[in-house]
Amino acid sequence: MEKITTERLPDLNIPRSGHNVCYVNGELTIIGGHTSGFIPTPTAEYYKDGKWHLLQTVYNHDGGFSVILKSGKVLIGGGFEKHLGIGQTFVVEKYDPIYHTFDGFGCLEQKRVSARAIELDSGQVIISGNWYADDAIEKYDGKETFTHFKNVSQQRTLPYIFRTSKGNALLFSSMDTHGQPLDTIIVDQLHGGSFRPPLFETWKPLFHDMPFNCDNCFIGDESRNLYTYLFPIIDQDGQVAIAQAQDTIFSVLPTTAPIPMKSQWGTIKYNSPIIVNRKTHHAYLVGIDSTFRHYILSVKYGQEPAPMTLYYTDPIENAGGDLPILTEDGNILLTGGKNGNVSNGKVSNNFRPFNTAFLFRLDSNSTEDASFSWLWLIPVILLVLLAGYLALRLSSYKRKDNTEPKEDASRPEEKSQSAASELLMQRICLLMEEQKPFLNCELKVSDVATMLATNSRYISESIKATRGITFVHFINTYRVSYAQQLLRQQPDIKMTEVYIKSGFANETSFFRTFKAHTGMTPKEWLQALLDY
Repeated sequence: MEKITTERLPDLNIPRSGHNVCYVNGELTIIGGHTSGFIPTPTAEYYKDGKWHLLQTVYNHDGGFSVILKSGKVLIGGGFEKHLGIGQTFVVEKYDPIYHTFDGFGCLEQKRVSARAIELDSGQVIISGNWYADDAIEKYDGKETFTHFKNVSQQRTLPYIFRTSKGNALLFSSMDTHGQPLDTIIVDQLHGGSFRPPLFETWKPLFHDMPFNCDNCFIGDESRNLYTYLFPIIDQDGQVAIAQAQDTIFSVLPTTAPIPMKSQWGTIKYNSPIIVNRKTHHAYLVGIDSTFRHYILSVKYGQEPAPMTLYYTDPIENAGGDLPILTEDGNILLTGGKNGNVSNGKVSNNFRPFNTAFLFRLDSNSTEDASFSWLWLIPVILLVLLAGYLALRLSSYKRKDNTEPKEDASRPEEKSQSAASELLMQRICLLMEEQKPFLNCELKVSDVATMLATNSRYISESIKATRGITFVHFINTYRVSYAQQLLRQQPDIKMTEVYIKSGFANETSFFRTFKAHTGMTPKEWLQALLDY
C-alpha cells in the first residue's frame, strides 16, 4: 500500500451525478446528469485555464450515454425523461469540442436510459441497454439515422459493449432492466449467436451504475487485429478480480496476489469500472471505505502474473467515487457524483450530488509509474551492450585460427537480440501512433532511426524480427489504415485527396498498396462499408 496526495480543483458550476465524463480536444468535459433534488440539468462544463466553463445542451441527458466519435465529436443520447429518474427519452445530439456547441440532430429508434454505446471500426455506433423498458440493439449509421438491429437474448441495463475482430461486438451485463441480478449471464454477439462463457459460472461482472465509455478499458491493438478489454468481476463470496475478454475468450487476469478487499480501516468497496493507461500498461480500479478513504488499485497488466499496488488517501468526505477518468498525464480525476456514505448526518445520494473535483496524483507518488520512464533507455542500453559484445566477438574471432573450436554463444545473443528488437519495436509503434511520420510520402528508414536516436539497420531488423515484414510494408500498413479512417469519416472525399493525406507518393502506389492490404480497391472497400 502507498499513500497518495490529492488536489482539489475548482468546484463545478453545478452539483451533478449521472453525468458523462470525457476528454475531447484536450479538455476535460462533463455532460448532463442531474443536480440537487434529482432534477435533470440541460448543461455541460469543460475545464480550461483553471476553471469550469458552463454550456447549455439541447436536451437533458441524465443517465444518458456518450461516445467519442472518430471525427472528434461526441455523440450523446437518451436519459431520464422526468425528475427523480423517471421515464426514458429519444433525444440525441452531438457536441463539437472545437466550437463548444451542441446540435440536436436525430432521434433514437427507441426510448432509452442507462444504455451504453460504442463506435465500431466501420464508423457505425452500436447502442444497447435500458431501464424499466425493453432493451434491444440499435445501430447509428454515423450520419443521422438510428435503426433497430436485432433483439437481445436477455434484457440488460448498462451493458458492457466490447469490439471484437471482423467488425463484431459482444454485449453482456450482470443486471436486468429492473436492477435485478441476472442468475445466468449470456453474451450476445452483434453478428452471430449468443453464448455463455465458462468464466461466468463462478464469476459475475461487477456492476457499475454510471455512464461509462467501454473503450476506456480497451488494452488491444487494432493495427494487429487484437481486441482485448479488462473489466472487474466478483464471486459469490464478494472477492473481486479482473477479467479479460479477447474476442469470445473470457479469462481471469493472473495477478501476483488476490485483490485486497480490506485495509486497516475497514472493508474496501470497489465501485468503478476498469480504466487503463495504454501508454504505461496500467489498469486502475477505484474504491472507497466507510471512513471516506479512497483507494486506487493499480495493476501492471503487461506482466504475468500482474503486479499490483494499492494506493489510498486521507479521508475525503465530499468526493464521489463512482465515475473516475484518466487524465492526459496519467492521473485519476473524480468529478461530482456521490459516495453513498453518511457525513454529518446527511447521506450523499442522487438528491445530494457533489460539485467537487478531486485529482489523485499517481505520477508523483507511484514509484512504479515513475520507473517506467526508464524503460525507454533499455533499448538503447541493450543495443550498446549488444554492439560492444559483437565487436568483441569479432575481434576475438579474427585473432583465432579458423580450425580452432569456437565457443557456442548463439543462444544468449539470440535472446538479447530478441529482447532488443521487441523493445525497439514498441518505440517504433509509439512513434507512429503519436507523431504519424508515415504521413510524409518521402519517409525513409533513416528518418525513423534519427527520430529514435538509433541506426537504420536496427530499425529494419526489428520490424523484420517482430512482424516478419519490410519497413516499407510496415509503413504502408499505417498509411492504408489512415486512408480507411478518412474514407469512413468523409465518404465523399476525392481519392486524390485521400492518397495525398495518407502519405502515398502517387495514385498508382495508393491503389496497388490498398488492394494488397485489403483485397479490395478503395472504392470497393468504401462501397462495402456503405452497404454494411
